[in-house]
Amino acid sequence: MPKKVQMSGNEAVANALRQINPDVCPAFPITPSTEIPQYFSNYVSNGLVDTEFITVESEHSSMSAAIGASAAGARALTATSSAGLAFMWEVLGVAASRLPIALTAVCRALTGPLNINCDHSDTMGAKDSGWIQIYAENNQEAYDNMVMAYNIAENKDVRLPIMICQ
Repeated sequence: MPKKVQMSGNEAVANALRQINPDVCPAFPITPSTEIPQYFSNYVSNGLVDTEFITVESEHSSMSAAIGASAAGARALTATSSAGLAFMWEVLGVAASRLPIALTAVCRALTGPLNINCDHSDTMGAKDSGWIQIYAENNQEAYDNMVMAYNIAENKDVRLPIMICQ
């Protein structure tokens, strides 16, 4: 009988990323997605993955670095939420030029001055950017969707960036 393990959606996604072992992960923290790069950077520092973890100065830089890495042939990913995703909007279309980047988006409201409630206004703002979007209803689905992400995005008939939303 399989052992049951309880973990947050962010930890589940980070575990999926550990198993995937991507080449490059540029990241900038924003609540509530901060835990994904936090957990993942521990995997990097403990030698559990061979990923090049890049601390960048903004979400725009995070996506720009992922685009550059992917265009050079690396398996790239990043994570964000809310205003961080909105800050990436300018370059999301560049990624949609057939680059199989993965983005984990932990859905959070965009309204200000500060709103940390769960909401899809951030990812819905990116729905016409050319990215595949897959939404998880629970932590298990977040994990499963991340495991499937590159198999979908890198498929020769697809070759599009993919946003795993939770």
